[in-house]
Amino acid sequence: MQSLSRQLEVGVATLYSHVRGQDELRRLAADTVFDHWELPRAAPGMHWADWALAYARDARRMIERYPAVHGSRPLAGGQLRYVERVLSQLVAFGMSGSEALYTFHQVALLILGVGAQIETTRIEEASAGLDLWGLFQQVLSDHPTELPTLRGLDRAGIPDLDTAFDDLVWFTLSGIARQRGEVLPAQRG
Repeated sequence: MQSLSRQLEVGVATLYSHVRGQDELRRLAADTVFDHWELPRAAPGMHWADWALAYARDARRMIERYPAVHGSRPLAGGQLRYVERVLSQLVAFGMSGSEALYTFHQVALLILGVGAQIETTRIEEASAGLDLWGLFQQVLSDHPTELPTLRGLDRAGIPDLDTAFDDLVWFTLSGIARQRGEVLPAQRG
């Protein structure tokens, strides 16, 4: 609240005259962000999995941009309307409501878990002035006579963070497709 009051150039007491506390402020911020965040457009003929991958990328960007809003509890207002929009789009692609909810849930877990870890890794990279491979090499240098298998690896085996996220989402979507009796082609992007 102190940080926000400084940004708005008002006193903390003024903020508390408008909201009851951090939880209400976080909920109001979440409502605003989720209500105004546009979902990816569904192009004519687009496959549901391509849209779901675009959604996952987009939702990850939202959480990276607004990290405090995704965890506001209880879920209400804007968050529920956002979930409704995602589910409605998946149903429009021909999924049943339960398939849409399952797909949303699986993708959301990846976004919240992997997406958050990617952001943490990027922060670590920035503070160290190294990329992920450089951080890896730095740790290995502390063990010069150990870990021969790790030392034998080269950078080509490690995709960049965005590619790794996309691959994991596509792998999950391929499993969902199999449950639906479909086979997805190789990831299209």
